[in-house]
Amino acid sequence: MVVLITRPGEPGQRLAARLDALGQTAFWWPAFDLLPPTDPQRVQATLARLPGFDLVVFVSPMAVRALAGALGGAVWPSTTRVAAVGGATVHAVHAELPIAAGHTVIGPPGSDAAEGGAEALWPLLARLDPAPQHVLIVRAQSGREWLGQQLRLGGAQVEELEAYRRVAHEPLSSDWASVRAALGGAQPLRGPAVLFSSTEAVAVLTSALQRAGLGPELPGAVALCVHERIAQAASSAGWRDVRRCEAEEGALLVALAGIAGPGSAVPIPIS
Repeated sequence: MVVLITRPGEPGQRLAARLDALGQTAFWWPAFDLLPPTDPQRVQATLARLPGFDLVVFVSPMAVRALAGALGGAVWPSTTRVAAVGGATVHAVHAELPIAAGHTVIGPPGSDAAEGGAEALWPLLARLDPAPQHVLIVRAQSGREWLGQQLRLGGAQVEELEAYRRVAHEPLSSDWASVRAALGGAQPLRGPAVLFSSTEAVAVLTSALQRAGLGPELPGAVALCVHERIAQAASSAGWRDVRRCEAEEGALLVALAGIAGPGSAVPIPIS
């Protein structure tokens, strides 16, 4: 099974390496490259006002890492609560941010996909007492507006901070050649399995694959989606075989085993 892992950064690289080690043909094929913010001075100016926010929401592990790097080891204000959209982002907060040991991190249990966590996080934020009044959402230059809208409707003043940029990744011609070779030649008869972890990735990757003749029209092409919203976007983009799977690594391996079929199952590690 040829698998394209579209998650950007180290998580995507790690998953591709795991699949390779398990005998799959996996390519790290990020939908986006992650770059420094357009205005680093604004990031520093916002950090200088950090104690004035009573809640900071991180939308991805990269948002955490970007802000942690900009903080430069400064102590996190004890009165500024922290929320994270998804399990992987919660983990990144504990690993990367200079927060005190007893500082509570608000986050939904389960999926580590940023796309899936906003609706799960919102009920937790809505129950906060006292309710947040001045909220900072740390993200890329663009993203979903839903959570910010809910917070505003709840009476909070909300700022968005571009801590990093996402730009569409441009694979090299050699990258395309490697994928084609793995699929069986210049005009492959089967398509890849593509792991989508955001709706934005669906739009970017589907059009690129179609231009290369490797899109959802090929037999065997599969869109693996870590959230129902992403699955709906994949269906709208023309993927005929769309499968929902959890974002947790083991669940993804199980899903790939199901695609590979009996006799070519992916071994699932215990830990």
